[in-house]
Amino acid sequence: HASCLVPVQHSSCCSGVDAFAVTDKTMALLRILLKPSIVGEFSLPAIRALASDLSQLAHLGQEAYSRSSGHASTSSASCSDILQGRGICSSASTRKAHRWGQKEEKDKKAQWQALVSQTPDGRINPCNSKLHPAVLEGVVAVNDADELCVQEAYTPQSRCFGCGPAHPDGLRLQSKRIENGLEAVVQIPAKYCAFPGIVNGGILGTLLDCHGNWTSAITLMDRACLPKPPLTLTAQMVVTYKEPTPPDTDLLVRSRVVSIKETAQPGMGKATVEVETSIYLRPPEGGAPKLLVQGTGTFKRLGALRAL
Repeated sequence: HASCLVPVQHSSCCSGVDAFAVTDKTMALLRILLKPSIVGEFSLPAIRALASDLSQLAHLGQEAYSRSSGHASTSSASCSDILQGRGICSSASTRKAHRWGQKEEKDKKAQWQALVSQTPDGRINPCNSKLHPAVLEGVVAVNDADELCVQEAYTPQSRCFGCGPAHPDGLRLQSKRIENGLEAVVQIPAKYCAFPGIVNGGILGTLLDCHGNWTSAITLMDRACLPKPPLTLTAQMVVTYKEPTPPDTDLLVRSRVVSIKETAQPGMGKATVEVETSIYLRPPEGGAPKLLVQGTGTFKRLGALRAL
């Protein structure tokens, strides 16, 4: 629905609107509207809640656009109206979506509280991250120590070349939580250059693979309220090289969860996570990052624990 894009296009005048969150929700709903056959990937309550959120955001965006441009606000069908026309959303869906969302939040909080009580030391956030769902739910708090990367927190003995803390000569990727993904800063030594001043493409692909794999594992752990990430393996990777990547330079590796397919019971079965991962030239303070490499990977859950 075109009006959903207004908060993104005019985010500077929409006080309190997270443009990136709006983009993610809009794209998820557009996938459903443009290709109804994939509706099965989403639970019905999730679709209803999505439509409700976007209807409110679209209305706010239209008002903000009218104020900033001087145009009169025009009325248009809401996202929930469109879903109702497709037979997905009932007329009472919008009201029910809010009640469903509140119930889900309470259930999640209760699950995290139960996990804390069942954990001997109550330590379910070894990264000490402010973005761990148990912290966001107010179940546990972060301490004064520095935040750890997920690799050091969960698999300190791993000898993976790309991300293993225990590998004597690896890339030592250190991924930390961000909203809907992970982020890391890494330098690649010149010995991994394919040509003078240009890093080998396979090395860059390794970074995307490891970072995307960890993103999928952390995502599934959070959704199922687990104490440790499950074992996820790469099923597919598509990589596009935009610009040559220099060695011995700070690179920013950032991921974003695109979609999740899992069984009716989160944490069980072979869930699949699609992740978009990018490598940027880290900008100076206040500058914009330059995209160097971009990849999309599909990762499948194949085990209960990532490492013993």
